[in-house]
Formats: sequence, C-alpha cells, structure tokens
Amino acid sequence: MYMKAKHLISLIVILTPLVTLLTSAVYTSGGITFYSPAYNGESYYTGQSITIDALLPQQFATDAATINFFFPNSSLAVTIPVQINGSGGIYVPNAYAFPNVPGTWQITIEVAGGVAVGTINVNVIQRTPLVTVHLGYGVVGQALPQTPTITLTFPNGTTITVPLQGTVNVPSGTSYQVEQAITENNIRWATNYTSGTITPATTSITPTYYQQYLVTFNYTVQGGTGYSPPTVYYRSLGMNETAKAPASVWVDANSAYIYSPELQSNVQGERWIAVNFTGIIKAPGEINEYYINQYLVTVQSQIPVYAIVNGANETLNSTNWFTQGTTIKLENITKYVSSVERYVIANFSPSEVITVNQPTTIKVNTVTQYFINVNSPVQLKALINGANESLTAGWYNQGTSIKIENLTYYVGNGERLILGKVLPSLEIIVNGSYTISTTTITQYFVNVSSPIPVQVLINGSKTILNSSWINAGTSILVLNYTYNISPQERVIIVGISPSQSFTVNSPETLKLLTVTQYLVTINGVSKFYNSGSKIVLNASVPFYETATFKGTYNVSPGATITVNQPITETLVESPNYLILGAIAAVIIIVVAVVVIILLRR
Repeated sequence: MYMKAKHLISLIVILTPLVTLLTSAVYTSGGITFYSPAYNGESYYTGQSITIDALLPQQFATDAATINFFFPNSSLAVTIPVQINGSGGIYVPNAYAFPNVPGTWQITIEVAGGVAVGTINVNVIQRTPLVTVHLGYGVVGQALPQTPTITLTFPNGTTITVPLQGTVNVPSGTSYQVEQAITENNIRWATNYTSGTITPATTSITPTYYQQYLVTFNYTVQGGTGYSPPTVYYRSLGMNETAKAPASVWVDANSAYIYSPELQSNVQGERWIAVNFTGIIKAPGEINEYYINQYLVTVQSQIPVYAIVNGANETLNSTNWFTQGTTIKLENITKYVSSVERYVIANFSPSEVITVNQPTTIKVNTVTQYFINVNSPVQLKALINGANESLTAGWYNQGTSIKIENLTYYVGNGERLILGKVLPSLEIIVNGSYTISTTTITQYFVNVSSPIPVQVLINGSKTILNSSWINAGTSILVLNYTYNISPQERVIIVGISPSQSFTVNSPETLKLLTVTQYLVTINGVSKFYNSGSKIVLNASVPFYETATFKGTYNVSPGATITVNQPITETLVESPNYLILGAIAAVIIIVVAVVVIILLRR
C-alpha cells in the first residue's frame, strides 16, 4: 500500500539566501565576520544576486571600504565601494548578480588603505529547471508504524528531510536518501531502495518496504561427526538469500525458508537429513532444524527383500538409508518366478535381525528351486543326491541329482507291480521343472508244478515256463507235447490244470499231470507203456516145443510183467525133447506094434 500526502517545497524557498534560512550561521576571516554569505563555499546560481552582510571591527566605523569580486581564474570582476556604518557593519542587498561563469568565486572586503581584509569563497553553479517528483512507498506485510522519511540534498548543498509522501519540486541533480528501516524490537520494515539522484526523467520515488522478522536459524544433529553446517535459503527484501547456520538474519515476514535437506559430508555410507527442512516465517525468534543420523544399508539380492523395519513392513531397495538405531528384521519370503520356479532364501548375512549403527551390506543367499511333479501309481524311491529317499512331488534345488530306483512293489500274496516306462528318464539333474511319469505293470505269480519242462506259447511266443511272475493279461497256451527222456523212456502229459489255455489275471498254479512211459519191445514189436502197466507175455508155442521170453525179464510165456523201465522181451523157442522123446517112443512103440502085428500075420 502506498501512503500519500501533499508536500510542496517551493523553489523560492529553496533559493532563499541562506542568511534568512540559517540566521545563526557566520564565517570569520581577517577580523571580519560574514553573515551573508553565511559560510565559506556557499552555493549561488548564475544570474542570482548576492547580498553582502558583514561586521568589521568598531575601529573602522564610518570608514570607506570596497567589496571585490574575483572570477574563478582570480581576475577581478568588479569592485563595489561602500561606507562602513557607525556600528562597523556593511549591508549591501543584491550587491552583485553573478554572470554565467560557474566556479569558485572569491569575495574580499577591504578597508581603505588595506588596513583590514576579509575573504570568503562562494560556489557559483548554473541554474537548472525544477523537477516534480511524487513521493510514496509500498509495503509487503503489515502497515508501517510510522511514515518513513526522505532526505534531499540540493545542488547548492542545502539538505532537508521530509515525509516520504506527497509531491516535491526540486532541481535536477538533487540527491536523495530514503529512510532504510523502521525497527520495533525484533520486527522491522526495510527497503533496499535507499538512494539516488533526481534527473528530469525522475517522476516518482516509491520504495517498497518489507516487513521483516529477526530470525536465528540454528540446527541440532542426532549424532556422528564429519558434517558441514547446513545452508539456509530465505527471502530478505524480496530477494533470495543464503546463510550458514547458525545465523541471525532479517527475514521477510510470511516468506518461506528452506534448510539444506542433507548436510554435506565426506563420510562414506553415513548422512544427516533434515526432518522438516522447510517452513514459513510467521514471527521473530529461533528456528532449530533437527538432522537425523542415517547409515547406508546396501542389499545384495536377486529377489525382492522384505523386512519389518521398526515394526512396519517394508520392501528394501538395493540402497537404503536408515536412521541410527533402526531395527531391521528380515523376512524369509520365497519369490515365485512362476508356478514351477522359485527362489528360496538360504540365509542372511550378517544376520536376520540387524540394528543399524554403521554402514551395512545385507547379503541374501538364495537357492533356485524347480517344481518336480511325480505322476506314479506307486511310491517311487530314488537316490536324491546320494541319499535313499521317497520321491514325491515338490520343490527341488537346482542341480539336484535324482536317480529313480527300479523297485518291485508287492501288493499281496502272488501279486506285484513293477515299473514300466519312466519319463523323462531314470536319472535326471534338476535344471528345470519336470513331470516324472511312470507306468507300472501288474504281475501275478504263476506257480508251475510239473515233472517236465512246461512248453507254452506266451502271447504267441514259444518258451519254457517255470514258476515266475507273469504280466497281467498275458495269454498262455500250454503245449501238449511228449517229453523224451531217452529213446526208451518218455513222459506224456495227461492233464493240465487249471486249463491248457488261460489269461493271467490273478495268481495261478499251473499243474501238469504226466505219465512216464517206457518203451516195451516184445518180439521186435515196440510200444510205449505207462509206467506201472501190467503186461502178460503171451505166446503160442507148439506142444513139442518149449519157449522163454528172454530180455529184461526172463519169464515164460503167460507171465505178467510190470512196466517200470524200458523192457525188451524176445520169445525164444526150442524143441521139447521130452515130448519129442515121448512121441518118438510112442512112434517106436506103435511102429513096433505094427511091425509085430505085421510080423505075426
């Protein structure tokens, strides 16, 4: 706001001879006291008349005297004869009008005969036009308690102080000095528009006054050493200023201030930051900024790291600043890259719980894991990194060696499961996610009870079947064949239990019923007979002969033999000499009788 009031300084007043303005001013030279001019070096304009008013010693009363005016180059301009009055005074109004010769003129008063001489100098300057200047002021803040003043110094050396309001008419070249500040305790109104010289181009002098408070900027640090004082940025007289705290300065009312957010320091891994580094100046007094001591906490980890910091959950960055005394409790949280890949935290270095009292590097050691899915109808066993364990679906460390054991799983009596296909393979190194798929084959125990090898067709392929485990669903056809032990002995199948052809869908007992047969050769005729068979050795033998079966058994015809080994029997016939003798005897007798009969005839 501007406060204005009319204040007119008349040029006539300005130019009034100083003898009327300053009646108490005098100058003495050579025993002569000058009242006008009133002092040595007084200024007059060219064309202006000068009044000579002087007092000489009483002894020269009524004497004749001269007033001499000398140009600035010391040559005589004019001599004015005068008469000293009875009191010793000389008074000559408008004694001389100065021509247009600016410079320092010398005026002398000399009593006739040169008895007494007094000298005084005046400064003759060229007349300049008056300049009308409007005076006023503005205020940033509350109103001033009083109107400020301005001091004007005119070209003739005259000085006057007036309120900074209204209008003045002054010569060009007049210098001025504005009242710089009005202070009440720790509050002041000040301006940086303080002085200058009025020229014909000057139309107004309207400085702006800023309401200011005397403020002491101070600071306090939590701890540590090696830091520099903060810089404070503030406004003074409408300008941006800086100061190193602590400092007491005048600050514009209701303006903002800013402390250095961080103290400068060459200490690595440690810093000091302001809590509230900015604000508004609302009153005089002290502002004490508090700087907290923080340490750099560096996190080395390939996964996000979560922690409870002073009781609050936070995500740690690669670089973090924490206040001295902060407690950090690291959380062991697994990072899932996908549904089949994750990073698990193995350990923290230096520890899981840290109290920040120095720069610290936290290292998070992780292990990459992949999900291994196991799709198997039986519980698989494997050597996992050399240890015998059950293989289940789960997370396994990268690089883990898994060797699946080809085991047989016994479900019950006569039934078991064996591994079929194992995909991707029986041995894997975990470098990704896998699905281990296995198939099993159900087998049933087929107990073979047979005195001879059992020849079968298994799923069309001929083989010898012993007691063994046979895959479920296997088709078995028992071949009915003769088992030759030797050319004279063999075994034949006479019965198959449960049947000659069957499909294995449960435990089975395959029993072959056999009969051992032996080759029996009788009189060159060979035939196999079951072991234990009874054979009657019959033969038709003439009565005159005798016969015997010679071979395995030496028996007579009609004898019964038991087959329990290969048998060879041959009928051997020979004359029956007894019968033949009897017959011969009969014949002889008959012949004799006939002969006798014949002879008797």
